[in-house]
Amino acid sequence: MAHVVKPLRFSGVKLKRTPSFVNVTYTLTNPGTAQGRGEACLAPLDEMGFVTHERNLGSITVKGGTDDVFNDNLYLPEEKWDSALTVLLFTVRGMRCEGADFHAASEPLRLRATGEPAAADAPTPKRPGKLEPGEVELSGVSLRQGSEADEYVLEYTLKNVSRRRINAQACIQGYGADEDVSEDRASVLADDLSMHSLAAGATKTFTDSVEFVDSKRWDEVNTLDLFLDARGCESKPEKAPVRLRFEKSAVLQASDEEESQPDELDPGAETTEADEIEDEPAEEVTDMDESDAYDPEVEFPQAPSTPDEETAD
Repeated sequence: MAHVVKPLRFSGVKLKRTPSFVNVTYTLTNPGTAQGRGEACLAPLDEMGFVTHERNLGSITVKGGTDDVFNDNLYLPEEKWDSALTVLLFTVRGMRCEGADFHAASEPLRLRATGEPAAADAPTPKRPGKLEPGEVELSGVSLRQGSEADEYVLEYTLKNVSRRRINAQACIQGYGADEDVSEDRASVLADDLSMHSLAAGATKTFTDSVEFVDSKRWDEVNTLDLFLDARGCESKPEKAPVRLRFEKSAVLQASDEEESQPDELDPGAETTEADEIEDEPAEEVTDMDESDAYDPEVEFPQAPSTPDEETAD
C-alpha cells in the first residue's frame, strides 16, 4: 500500500512575545499516511502582505494519521517585529524556509501578530521582488574593535529609495594585499551579517558583529566590501546590486576599551575649584565609634534652669 502524502495542518497556535523572543506553541496534524518531516517556519508580514523576515522555528516529525504538539522559542528582536501586522506559519520538507513554497508541505496558517485569527480579507502573503541596483543607498560605514583583539563591530546606514519593500542579506568581505585569491580563502574573510527588511522610503542604521571563520586573519585585511543581495555571502560582491568598498584603516575607530580609559592628567592644566576640593585631605580616621563621640555637655554639664526661668515669658 502506497503512503499518501497530505499537507500538514496547524491548530492550537499560541504566540507569546518578549522584547527579544517569540514563543510559539502549536499542534501539527498529519492527515496522510506518510510521515511528515522537515522544518516549521514563521514569517512576519507587513500591512500589504509582504514577508519582512523568515525564521526556522524548529525540526518537525509527525507520523501519518497522528498529531503532535511543538513548542519553539525564536529569537526575533522587537525591531524585526514592529512592522508585522500578521504572521504566517508554514512547514517545508527541507531545511530552508527562505524562498520555499508556502503550500508545498502544509496548509499555511495566517494569524494576527497578537496570535488571534487574521481577517479573511487580509492581503495574500508574498515575498518582495529581487533587490535591483539603485533601490538602496549604503552610507555611514564605521568599524571599531571590541574588547577583544579579534572582535570587530560594523555600523552602517541603509536608505530605501524605491517605492516598495526591500529584503536583502548583508555581507562583509575582506581582502588582503592580494585580492586574486581562491574562493575557499575568500570565504575565510567573509561573514553574513543581518537580513534586512526596509519599507519604501525608510532609513535605518544597523550594528553587526563581524565574525570571520578565522578571526586571526583580521591582521591581513586591508580593504573590505559591504554589499547586499538576496543570498548574502553566497553572491559575488562585484555582482551585488548594492556595494560599498572601503579601506579598513579609513573607517577603523578606537576600541571600546581604549575609549573607556580616563584621560591622563595634564600637569600644565588649570586647576579648578572642584579639583581643589577633591585634593583636600580626608578627615582623620580614628578607632572611635559613634558611642565614643565627644559631647561637651557631658564633660561640662549645664546647670538646671530654675522654675522662674522656665515660666518666664
